[in-house]
Amino acid sequence: MLYCPTCKQAFDEENTECPNDHVPLVEELPYQTIEGPTTTWVEIASVGTEDEANLLRGFLEAEGIPCQVESLRFSMEPITFGTMGDIRVYVAADSEATALELLSERRADYDQIKGEESVLTDEGPAEIDDEAQTVAEEEQ
Repeated sequence: MLYCPTCKQAFDEENTECPNDHVPLVEELPYQTIEGPTTTWVEIASVGTEDEANLLRGFLEAEGIPCQVESLRFSMEPITFGTMGDIRVYVAADSEATALELLSERRADYDQIKGEESVLTDEGPAEIDDEAQTVAEEEQ
């Protein structure tokens, strides 16, 4: 995947320029770091909604990786303005590699089921039995 350094969207390898911003795509986005009193926090993702940020935070914290979320959303208007609408997800610098690996595995799991009707559990995709009956149907 290649990324636009301006809007941070991902594009297929066949694109070399962002169609929206008309800038060359890069292989890796430059992430920000924030120096805390005891930890350096590293940005590992930038998402467009608080729901996405909270899902990532919940996923990472369930894996034992502390997370911080920084919202740059400009809330006076009903729309966002470029990167002013970014919501950034940070992890401690010593957890960065583990967090990125977990997110990569998560993305691969979702890509595997993309387009299929399935249920994703902690153990992976579950089989759907179209012939199964609900409890209510069995009682009839």
